[in-house]
Amino acid sequence: MPGRSWSKSMPIPLWPAVDQAAWQAALKAGDVFEPGGVASRWSPATQRKTVLGYGRFLFWLTECGELDTEAAPPARVTRERVAAYLDELRHINRGHTIQNRTQELGDAMRAIAPDRDWRWLLRAAGRIRAGTLPVQDKRGRLRPIGELAGEGDRMMAEADADQSGSALWRATLYRDGLLMAFLAFHPMRLRNLASLRIGHQIKVDGDQILINLTRSETKGRREYEAVLTPRLGKALLRYLDHYRPVLLKARGRWHAEAGDALWISKDGSPCSKGTFENIIRKRTAGPNRRPMSPHLFRSAAATSVAIRAPGSVDMIAAILGHGSPRTAERYYNIASSLEASRAHGAVLEQLLDELTKKRQRSTRARSEHR
Repeated sequence: MPGRSWSKSMPIPLWPAVDQAAWQAALKAGDVFEPGGVASRWSPATQRKTVLGYGRFLFWLTECGELDTEAAPPARVTRERVAAYLDELRHINRGHTIQNRTQELGDAMRAIAPDRDWRWLLRAAGRIRAGTLPVQDKRGRLRPIGELAGEGDRMMAEADADQSGSALWRATLYRDGLLMAFLAFHPMRLRNLASLRIGHQIKVDGDQILINLTRSETKGRREYEAVLTPRLGKALLRYLDHYRPVLLKARGRWHAEAGDALWISKDGSPCSKGTFENIIRKRTAGPNRRPMSPHLFRSAAATSVAIRAPGSVDMIAAILGHGSPRTAERYYNIASSLEASRAHGAVLEQLLDELTKKRQRSTRARSEHR
């Protein structure tokens, strides 16, 4: 197997006919009389991921000369064959990737052969996950979520107070501070963050601002609804009225019309997922402090609330939009993301009030010292 080319994925049109037919059946939507295929209830992203994972297994079988195109899919996925597949994966992949490949294969078999018991394969993925050490322990990069929200609050205050910088510099600083605070209160995935549109996912009703993500827009296929706290709502209205128009006037080399996009880059274009990554890494880095990714805000929110308000830990699953019991089982789920966002906002509002008082005491102490 030169170059281990079996790490590629076989596309659906090249799958054996029996596999193609089984997958199409798994995608068939249900109705009031029939439940539909297993994969029909998955998000498009999960469907794509599963197809790629199963395609890798089929490609490996082809390279090994063991793909029997006439055999039924369950006949190919035996314990012995899966063990051999995993042994090959270990030559080029690490633990989490191997766990993902095993999970993808298990999910594919649940979809295309739902009458069989594939728990042994899914348990194998769980054991691989449990036995895998993270390449980088994220705990060393996490900061209290209230501290992150407070840093965003400070940046917005600086943008408003510092008249020495250019209008674009101040607008960029304010946007970055607002982004930090917004992610602290609503730690959503980058895809959803980039998709926010004024009048669609973001609706302004007087002094109140609503967030609404439909089931089709979230990874967990669960609607996310939230009302911004008064503090965050006021900050966002300030951005919409004053700073977003400044950013919209900018024209950079890669300028693209922003339309009703909420987040605007400093070249006047809608912010991309890469832009968010760069902003958060830049703003969270510092002396003796490693940069954070936007995704780590989700872990920071879960960890901080569990420590600060253990009685409210049940809101985290709804705040993070966890729809899968496997993902959310560490937290106690509640039904309403709206209730959860209010509870989480109340915790952060309290933390920000304490940080503000601390900064004021520090300022007074310095003044008295002089």
